[in-house]
Amino acid sequence: MKTAVALCLSILISSFAAAATLDDDVARYGQIAGDTSVSHAKELDALAWQGISDPKVFDVIEARLLAGLTPGAAADSNDETEARVRALGFSGQSKYVPTLTKFLDDRHFGRPAKTAIEDLPSYQKWNPVISNRATFDPKYSDEVNRILNMLHADDFMLKRVGAKRVYFENKDQVLLDTLESQIRASYMTVDSKNDDAVAWMIKALGSTKQVKYQPLYEEVLSKSNNRVVSAHSKKALALLGK
Repeated sequence: MKTAVALCLSILISSFAAAATLDDDVARYGQIAGDTSVSHAKELDALAWQGISDPKVFDVIEARLLAGLTPGAAADSNDETEARVRALGFSGQSKYVPTLTKFLDDRHFGRPAKTAIEDLPSYQKWNPVISNRATFDPKYSDEVNRILNMLHADDFMLKRVGAKRVYFENKDQVLLDTLESQIRASYMTVDSKNDDAVAWMIKALGSTKQVKYQPLYEEVLSKSNNRVVSAHSKKALALLGK
């Protein structure tokens, strides 16, 4: 039975890139959040860049966490529980603070609970931007469109999340070209509040080792007075053997 459930969830997850609406995403993640037959830590972590705030997903996650606190209850693995704690932070919903507070003194989950509480205000602002389908281009997958929304955002910390998605996961050419334009538009005006975000954009672009971006790295290195941004441009050039 568990095998059959896991197979259904696997098929469900594989269809994420083609979800028609945000409601479809909510329904799919709601099913994942409620499935306890196998670990879904990786899928729960992915809520960090889905733009979902709907309680239909996060109430299920919260209920599972609270059930695990009941004496004698069957506990999830530490990895699964930690993923659920982190996921509540991605909701942007302050209603989950009391539940997260219950984990603050826990040896295993205190730090992720603290981070989740700190993340809530950011995701309250970010999730509507990430999931804004009015900006989606049908030529690209939902994942690519969400990352584009992040990279085009006004908030540099959200741009950083998008840059990390490119670095670790998705190097679609439109994302790389968007990184290039975002770097050009921002590297001369960076300060200590946003230089890490611009550095991640350069790091993500540099990881592709595409020679076409060499002039950009050289330009940044020669014109930027920011130490962090210049250092990452130098590393990007080094990856090209320069």
